[in-house]
Amino acid sequence: MEIVFLGTSCAIPTRTRNLSSFIILYNGTQILIDAGEDIQRQFEKASLKLNSPLIILISHMHGDHVIGLPGLLFHFNLIDRTSKVKIIGPPGIFSYLMAHKYLIGLKADYLSEIVEIDKSSRKLYYYDFQKPLNQSPKEIYSSSECIKVHQEKDFKIYAIPVDHSIPTWAFRFQEEKRPGKFNPVRANELSIPKIYWSKIQELEENKTIEINGREIDPVKEGIIGPKRPGISISYSADTRPCDNLGKIIRNSDILICESTYSSLFNNLAIEKKHMTAKESALMAKDFNIKYLFLTHFSNRFEDEDELKKLYDEAKYEFENIYIAYDLMRVKIKRNQNEIEIENLPKIKNYKNE
Repeated sequence: MEIVFLGTSCAIPTRTRNLSSFIILYNGTQILIDAGEDIQRQFEKASLKLNSPLIILISHMHGDHVIGLPGLLFHFNLIDRTSKVKIIGPPGIFSYLMAHKYLIGLKADYLSEIVEIDKSSRKLYYYDFQKPLNQSPKEIYSSSECIKVHQEKDFKIYAIPVDHSIPTWAFRFQEEKRPGKFNPVRANELSIPKIYWSKIQELEENKTIEINGREIDPVKEGIIGPKRPGISISYSADTRPCDNLGKIIRNSDILICESTYSSLFNNLAIEKKHMTAKESALMAKDFNIKYLFLTHFSNRFEDEDELKKLYDEAKYEFENIYIAYDLMRVKIKRNQNEIEIENLPKIKNYKNE
């Protein structure tokens, strides 16, 4: 499992930073979160596959998070993409893409559906890009605080509204719990023939198996341990610290959090409804995050010395912190019930670029 940062700047691209975007690579599926300007070039630079199953999550309809999406879809059409793409975002994402279809000829036969998440009605509206603009979408209501917007066999994606200047959604990728660990010592103690070991490990939850006339419950007998937690990755989107953000990020393995300003610009952060590095770190500390990646930096913080100011004020509040940079690759490894990430620089050295 891997996270690749494709853009880490806010509002204005810089010499070293593209606009907001990152992608989660999971068992052959890609989950792209936000699509800043020139995202298609970042796909190429990161050597990402262009025909893998893809889910695109758009947090809100500000240009630095969505302008790159039409270009990426045009790119997919030019290479005759066949794998399906699903797009999930706020109200307006469907009409935005349909405008490109009618005005400049966007073709996307691979686009399976566009889903809009509406805050006021708490409904998901499912649109078909291949049908006319005036279609009536399928509607699904959700009563949950964190709305489930996508589900597959091995993972779910949740969304919750956060506190920005326009309707904005934070997201959480949640891997399903993994099977418990097989205990060969216990299997031998119970004289379970090895020919049955693989069958036991493949059993569905709460199922038993008959072995030599005995009905065996592998969990109750201690042959299979309790289910192990899946990996969780949360994304703040653009927001002020708020209760809803805490609800969706709580106990995440990784939090990717906006850090537009330092505390010197606290008044500006409040006015523009963004966060400071210190506020991001406090959210990570308060909600039991394992690793914090700061992103979405103002162009004030372009060089390494300026970024270190953000790092230092965040590090004072929270230990496991990284300053994200474009094309940064975060490889996630499991270690028993915990996760580990490979050695990465806390702050990238830009002096030779």
